[in-house]
Amino acid sequence: MGDALEKYDQSYTISDWEKWNDPWELIHGFPYAMSPAPTYRHQDLNTRILIALSKELGTSKKCRAIMPIDWVIDDETVVEPDILILCKPVEGNRLTFPPSAIFEILSPSTKRKDKGVKFGLYQEQKVPYYVLVDPDDNTFVAWSLDSSGLYQIMESAGNLEFTVSDCKISIDLAGILSE
Repeated sequence: MGDALEKYDQSYTISDWEKWNDPWELIHGFPYAMSPAPTYRHQDLNTRILIALSKELGTSKKCRAIMPIDWVIDDETVVEPDILILCKPVEGNRLTFPPSAIFEILSPSTKRKDKGVKFGLYQEQKVPYYVLVDPDDNTFVAWSLDSSGLYQIMESAGNLEFTVSDCKISIDLAGILSE
């Protein structure tokens, strides 16, 4: 299916993307293949982080941590982050507003895209928190938007702490990575 970072000369729209059979993301009209499928380690981390976030959010009626869902940003951009925290109701089958936080688990085929294109896209869309988890070296980097709308690295000693819509989140992300 090709490299996930391979760009094509032709620009596509969401209506084109809806007809494709294989999993793709579409960013500013350019398709990115989402293959190969995530590894066991990737999916295991995804699950454990999702469970930890869900426990932290507890019985909040406002915020939920969810697995991948298509986020349609505009007519030429749809992405599927690994984990999202949503603090607004979703209407329809796809997300149409920025999540409160996004977690991406890096893989060899998506690392450059997650650190580059998606970093810029999420900052542009004003996603308050963006966390990159690297399963190869058991590390993570978290960013939060500052008052000027730019991402700044969040200081962390392994425990990731932030607040979304009055929901305080504190997870031992370093502990999850070391399991």
